[in-house]
Amino acid sequence: MKFPILELNKYFNSLDTLQGIFSVFGDFGVGKTTFALQTAMNSAKLGKFTIYVYTKPKFPSEKIILINKDYNDILDNILFIQTTNFNELNRIIFNFEFLILNYLNSNKPKLELIILDSITNLYRLELNKDKKEKNYNLNYQLNQMLANLTYLNEIYGIEILVINEISRKALDDQIIAVQSGGSVMKFWVNYNLKITKTKKLNERKFYFTSISENHTIEFISNLREKGFE
Repeated sequence: MKFPILELNKYFNSLDTLQGIFSVFGDFGVGKTTFALQTAMNSAKLGKFTIYVYTKPKFPSEKIILINKDYNDILDNILFIQTTNFNELNRIIFNFEFLILNYLNSNKPKLELIILDSITNLYRLELNKDKKEKNYNLNYQLNQMLANLTYLNEIYGIEILVINEISRKALDDQIIAVQSGGSVMKFWVNYNLKITKTKKLNERKFYFTSISENHTIEFISNLREKGFE
């Protein structure tokens, strides 16, 4: 995986693959999709075949062109899938292994990166505080989806990048921002990258945490028309 942020690439250059799930989260408009698309296209330029699953109604085709006007040169290395249904997203994730095995038994390039943008958007749309049983089933599905993605990472060495939303909860009389998906995401995610806005219009602050190392670093990047730089 090749990130658009130099500090992240420095950290991961020594690793053959990401060990587990990498989650990027933040408020609306901070640049999560831009970050994910840049990562997908940077990786594709290196010859890494990537599946990019997009779960919102308007596919970001204009953003793709802005980021890389020569994107047609790398389309052979990226498969874009769009869905706006949570159950369909669940089926897509559980069909990844069949796709992987199909690619392994053909002359097609090896699948090396899966990006889900976003993992919880459709999940949150389905939640209903008055339907506890439905919410329980949704949490179960989300848990199984993340378990399957972890399995793909461990067994096939496929890097997993998920884009996530922000939820807010009360803690010690304060309202704090956390990843959507709560304890389910906390259990399965190995790396967190929180993106926040600053007082400067185009400036973004990043908080990267490696869960296993219990280590967090902070850095700044600017978000331009063509992406982060």
